[in-house]
Amino acid sequence: MGFVTLLVAGGRKPVVVTGVAGALAMTLVGGVAQAHGDSPELVRARERASATPEQVQSCVRRDGSTYCVFPEWGPRVGDWAGVVDRVRSLAGGGAREQKIVVRQRIDARYGISGDSALTPLERPHEVTVGTRWGGNRVPEFSAAVAGVLIAGDEKAATSICDGRMVTVMWLALGWESDPVAALRRVRLDDSDTGSALVLQPTNGMYMTDAQTEVLRALLDRPGGEVTARVKDHWAELTAPKVTAARAAELLGVAAPEGDDKCLD
Repeated sequence: MGFVTLLVAGGRKPVVVTGVAGALAMTLVGGVAQAHGDSPELVRARERASATPEQVQSCVRRDGSTYCVFPEWGPRVGDWAGVVDRVRSLAGGGAREQKIVVRQRIDARYGISGDSALTPLERPHEVTVGTRWGGNRVPEFSAAVAGVLIAGDEKAATSICDGRMVTVMWLALGWESDPVAALRRVRLDDSDTGSALVLQPTNGMYMTDAQTEVLRALLDRPGGEVTARVKDHWAELTAPKVTAARAAELLGVAAPEGDDKCLD
């Protein structure tokens, strides 16, 4: 039995599905769902790629981290590794050298036209990357990497409900040439003020009004200065239950005035 290669070339471009078992091929354009009556081979291949992607992937190592990808996606490893390196360069403590596993994932069991978030992984230091890249997908992946570096795994990162989000988002965006624009792209409502859901390949993270205030103040300051403070105060900035106000104090910006309450 062959496997399914799911190649989704950035956002609104065609989505190609290729089955290796026989002449199984179909091209879907612009997110249009494929016709009913999929063959049993294609259904099984999709299930395998969705539930146990490691069975159809190859893995390569870059700078100590491991990148596991579907066929044809090998050339993207350099792009992902570049993001991982930039995020880690802003981190302190052991996170700066933390080795991670980047796992490409997709849920193709019900077709590949959707773009929904995947279930967060619970394996330590493993990060999801999807089958779309470019545009908003870059800061979304960057946020996922930052969350795992601080919380330890994806599920824990989605549960962050304290001032650690300030540091998560600094790592995710501080290396960008236009970090405020990247902040808008990574938030569900395209905002750069107030509270909002932060998008990533799995379930999102939540930023309070106060956390956003502190982050915006950091993004207006010289990056080298902020990074030095982050590294100097890494242990406290990444400790559970640290407040946005305390993060602001440690990072040398004004205390936030907005609400610092997470979603219930």
